[in-house]
Amino acid sequence: MSFACLVERRVEPVLRSFLETFRVVALVGPRQAGKTTLARQVTNGGVYLSLDDPDVLGAAVADPVGFVAGRPRPVVIDEVQRGGDELVRAVKLAVDEVPEAGSFLLTGSTNLLTVPNLSESLAGRMGLIELAPFSQAEAGGVESRGLMAWLADNVASTGRGGGDWYEPLLGMPASLVSRRSYVERICAGGYPEVLRLDGGQRPAFLRSLLTSIVARDIQEISGARRITELSRVAEALAARTSGELVVADVHRDTAFGSSQTTADYVAYLEMVYLTVSLPAWATSAATRVKRRAKVHMADTGMAAAMLGLTTDALVDPLEPMRGPLHETFAAVEVRKQVSFAATGATLHHFRDRRGREIDLIVRLPTGKLICIEVTAAMRAHGTKARTLGWFRDTIGDRFELGIVLYAGPLPLRLGPRLVALPISYLWEI
Repeated sequence: MSFACLVERRVEPVLRSFLETFRVVALVGPRQAGKTTLARQVTNGGVYLSLDDPDVLGAAVADPVGFVAGRPRPVVIDEVQRGGDELVRAVKLAVDEVPEAGSFLLTGSTNLLTVPNLSESLAGRMGLIELAPFSQAEAGGVESRGLMAWLADNVASTGRGGGDWYEPLLGMPASLVSRRSYVERICAGGYPEVLRLDGGQRPAFLRSLLTSIVARDIQEISGARRITELSRVAEALAARTSGELVVADVHRDTAFGSSQTTADYVAYLEMVYLTVSLPAWATSAATRVKRRAKVHMADTGMAAAMLGLTTDALVDPLEPMRGPLHETFAAVEVRKQVSFAATGATLHHFRDRRGREIDLIVRLPTGKLICIEVTAAMRAHGTKARTLGWFRDTIGDRFELGIVLYAGPLPLRLGPRLVALPISYLWEI
């Protein structure tokens, strides 16, 4: 029995709701995240077809219309991107003829909305859900809904007219998670199969998984054959996790091909969910477009494995990747929680020309902002708190709450609408 099936996935209620709403639902995310297990759980009947099976793939490519026609529904097609554009068109035709909700559940290890050969997506008929590797709550069996759900509920219910609505956060018990435990979580990451292994086995498994994704998924969608070059780009991005994405710098450090080839490789790595990007926040859409996105590795365990970093190395305060990996750890956890909550919140970062930064901005559907800074330090006062205070005073009422997530044990009040919280509060609340 797979470890993934023993864990209740927090996105499952959203997935079931989508199956009751949309004719087609796509469950996408990286390989080894548990998509197949979850797809089988929520459909519990119908037909399951895996395009990882060569015979099934051959039938889907040879006659895509006949492949999907007349099957008992729901039809689960695993790794649908391998069937290409014609198979997606056949699914579209089938659900147009019999427009029933929950007819097809498609899983894919690539983002179906960005794969070049899937020229006509099912965007008008399809609900898209991303299944990331385990969140910290899922990995630890914690019942909590998470900090993002708590914030979304309380902002929505109290607004700004009811005083300091965030006051209950300051009454939470001290965190028992140590600095070393945070680093252990960073190095473990969230891939279900990885968490079954001991610490010594994990880096080799993760490096093998990277090679498999590069050699299989990226080659299939792009035709790129230079596995070594793709892996080097992935390593260069891992070394830049939590930084602004400057493709020219990545190209300079990898030193092969053209800058356009490097840009394509960067895009492919995001397409297969090895990296995620956060767009810049600004007061206008036009300004946002001009500003650089921030790149994060989608799994900190994968990043640590690529960089050859162990728990002992990252515990050292002098290790230069310590801060960036703590920030990525928090950002990826927030991203997962936002997907569970399905509130319509979007994630951004901020950086101005003077170098002032906000690591993570959660923009609620109301336009209000939850602004988060992350530090691996045991103290929360300092530059990050001052930057949040400056941002609060600059943007005014749009600023709902500023949070410094830190490695200390206690929640603290830092000022009006500013608090410091232990990083573990992300999944303990």
